[in-house]
Amino acid sequence: MKAILRKLIIAVVGAAMLGASAAVMVVAAALALYGVLKPYFGGPGAAATIVLAAGLLMLAVGLLLERRLMKAGGHKAHPGPQDEQDVLQKLIGMAQDKPLIAAGALIGAIFLAIRNPALTAVVVKAFLDPKPRPSKKA
Repeated sequence: MKAILRKLIIAVVGAAMLGASAAVMVVAAALALYGVLKPYFGGPGAAATIVLAAGLLMLAVGLLLERRLMKAGGHKAHPGPQDEQDVLQKLIGMAQDKPLIAAGALIGAIFLAIRNPALTAVVVKAFLDPKPRPSKKA
């Protein structure tokens, strides 16, 4: 019993060390990429490029994890109804079918919203403003 507990503790500590070193490597890579891109795009452009690279990395990892989980589960996601739906209902359906991709997209959208508040204001205004009424021409 003592040997099993010791092996478990060593495995947990090893996994924590690997996770911490991976986080340090990602931060170091982001700083290096920022240093390379800053002369070409300026500070905000380089930061936005890094956010894009991080989003693409999350998308790739999400796709790999989903593929691995779907292969292990042995079942395919069932498609939703094909009748006309608004954009929000389609997005909710896609999030239910592929939650890992939806989580990656949400994190990417949060990063984009934090880095570009003007774009966030435009998007919020577009959703909150009432739709214009069509004018009747005589």
